[in-house]
Amino acid sequence: MKIIADSGSSKTNWIIAGDEKGQVSIDTQGLNPNFSSLSHISSVVKENILPATGGTEDIEIFFYGSGCSDKSLCGKIKKAIHIIFPHAEIEVNTDLLGAARALHGDMEGIACILGTGSNSCLYDGKSIVSNIPPLGFILGDEGSGSYLGKRLLSDFLKGIMPADVSELFSAKYDTDKDLVIKKVYRGEFPNKYIASFVVFLKDNISNPYCYSLVEDAFIDFLNRNVRYYENFHKLDIGFTGSIAWYFEEILRKVMASYGLRTKEIIKEPAERILKYHLSK
Repeated sequence: MKIIADSGSSKTNWIIAGDEKGQVSIDTQGLNPNFSSLSHISSVVKENILPATGGTEDIEIFFYGSGCSDKSLCGKIKKAIHIIFPHAEIEVNTDLLGAARALHGDMEGIACILGTGSNSCLYDGKSIVSNIPPLGFILGDEGSGSYLGKRLLSDFLKGIMPADVSELFSAKYDTDKDLVIKKVYRGEFPNKYIASFVVFLKDNISNPYCYSLVEDAFIDFLNRNVRYYENFHKLDIGFTGSIAWYFEEILRKVMASYGLRTKEIIKEPAERILKYHLSK
């Protein structure tokens, strides 16, 4: 049995592939080792994943996660899973490597993630050879849900947002400056909170203000990340993540305006990652 986990900041998509039961897909909350305790990670795995394995002990688990950026953090995830699956072979890598394998397989290319956060890398078909640091939602994460939400909230609270859009925003969200400040600066997971407002952009994307906000965010992502990879203009560039998926039309338009090659845009890479491992 093979288990693939693609874990972002907001959600973990698990694919469980067994010989007899076929394939099962399970979604749990995001399991970032920077924010989730070892006991919490183990609890999520025990409650959601263990029952789906039917007691099988011959298991390979491939976990690709946001925040799995060094040996210590990868080790935390591995230890938490090992508590529940003591006989399993467990491999933990960054979600960026998972995206690269899903998008490019054994071929060279640039892989990008546009979800709650953002990231990118130059991939040689085997490993990540270069990575412009995303720097998180405070210093970077251009093109991500948190980046879009931050701009949207800022424009609303500063009175920069056009009046017609501001009226729609006020009707949808019962919020004000004090509540936003509390959630962002004193609340848990402020990046998720900020990114939650992206649904407003999705619902009102035909409005010129909303369209331009998304378009500008993608331009920032390319200018501050992708364009710094060697031969970026000659390579296939692929995207995963909900923001890339929901705003695919705008993303493709921006890519074309730069003369860049969009290989494909997929919402979730777990299925592709499974195919990658099944082929090995």
